[in-house]
Amino acid sequence: MTYPTLITIPKSDICKAEIAQIAQQLTERINDGEVNPVEAHIKLKAIVKALEATIKATEQTVADEASKHGKTFSAFGAEITLKEGSLTPNYEEDEVYADLKAQMKAREELLKIAFRQAGKTAIFDESTGEQVPVCTAKATKASIAVSFK
Repeated sequence: MTYPTLITIPKSDICKAEIAQIAQQLTERINDGEVNPVEAHIKLKAIVKALEATIKATEQTVADEASKHGKTFSAFGAEITLKEGSLTPNYEEDEVYADLKAQMKAREELLKIAFRQAGKTAIFDESTGEQVPVCTAKATKASIAVSFK
């Protein structure tokens, strides 16, 4: 059995417009039923995982090669800029910060409990004696989980 090619990447330089065009064409093929949407989704997820792993594993090799061309240069239809990592403070070393963070985490837990118990029982903050308010619900986007065997 032969399967239709899901996607073809041009061999020449590629620009933003061509990337958008590839995405649009692929989306249309899936939405029009030319390819099975579940199969396409699984294969696209697999491709993303493979690409992410490859990019991570080759980052140093790419950086070494790119550094031969200067800090900023153009190649293969893209602008490449080598960036240095930055230093940021380790906030966890500060006792006040750590205490505030722990208080926030404890408050989140109280709010979750109050939300789950809404209409059943009131929840009180043991340290203040105040009733914990029930926050409104915030919806999350439905998703499709794909796990590879």
